[in-house]
Amino acid sequence: MQSVEIQGLDRVVKALENMPEVIREARAEVMEEMGQELLGAVQQRIGGTGRIADVQDYHVGSGKGYVAVRAKADTELDGYAAGYITNALEGGHEIRRPEHSGSRSRARVDRVPGKYMYRDTGRQEAERLAETAAQRIEDVAIKALDGGTT
Repeated sequence: MQSVEIQGLDRVVKALENMPEVIREARAEVMEEMGQELLGAVQQRIGGTGRIADVQDYHVGSGKGYVAVRAKADTELDGYAAGYITNALEGGHEIRRPEHSGSRSRARVDRVPGKYMYRDTGRQEAERLAETAAQRIEDVAIKALDGGTT
């Protein structure tokens, strides 16, 4: 009777069984790093004295599948929620008109334009960061299949 012996198959099977955990860990690490990078980019776009930038933080999703930059929860600036202030900066806001009938406003426009720090950062950074993240996760997976350590 003829037989075929395959050497190394056990190692490959074990590596494939461990692959979901390896990828999960790599994805979590990459998301943390992406969060830090996106946070820095958003803070830079906010500019100013740093009061608004200092209340920003990044959040990695519970499944480690996304990262978001947003205002810190339960944080106030001058009596307003940090998220409220951040939203007004992001999308712009109306200018308050004088309450007294004899007062005149010096404002020349009805709205303050938005800074769009989230939107613009997302557009410019997202594709580059996604490609980098995918490449790093792929490298970790290949290294694990080759028998290296993660």
